[in-house]
Amino acid sequence: MRSIALQELRQLAEGKHWDVNQPLPELDSLEPVHGWVLATHRGDDLWVQAQATTVVELICDRCLQPFPHRLSTAVEESIDLRSSSDPLDPELEFSSADGQEAMESIDPSGIFDPEHWLFEQLNLQLPLKRLCCSDCPGLIEPERPTASSNAMDPRWAALRQLQQNRQET
Repeated sequence: MRSIALQELRQLAEGKHWDVNQPLPELDSLEPVHGWVLATHRGDDLWVQAQATTVVELICDRCLQPFPHRLSTAVEESIDLRSSSDPLDPELEFSSADGQEAMESIDPSGIFDPEHWLFEQLNLQLPLKRLCCSDCPGLIEPERPTASSNAMDPRWAALRQLQQNRQET
């Protein structure tokens, strides 16, 4: 998927369609990303649509074991086209041709990178709480000797030896 200049995209009445069947360099996935991206220049905004899916490897927040997780996105977004010389007024609301509010903006003389945009959309689908399964037991600690047993944790052996040497002197 190659980037496209917005001026070039403006000339395409039907917009630009990219079929996606490749890994994204910024996304460490277990399989290629499959799907599509469509970008359409609508004068004051860029309308971008996409559907994509892949599998990534996550680390469980409870048991710290890796597990595969399917990421998928179906998104439509309006990106405001704003000249870099335009003042950014925080109270100004950007709205697209169909009245939806634009969430971000880019310079109309710039480029649109569908690969990076798709990475951002998939990245937004990562779960905040990463669990390998809903009933993950968490870390399983080894059995500890009871207070009544004489078994001593071997990690304390060196300290116990120092203590005994000190008592002998």
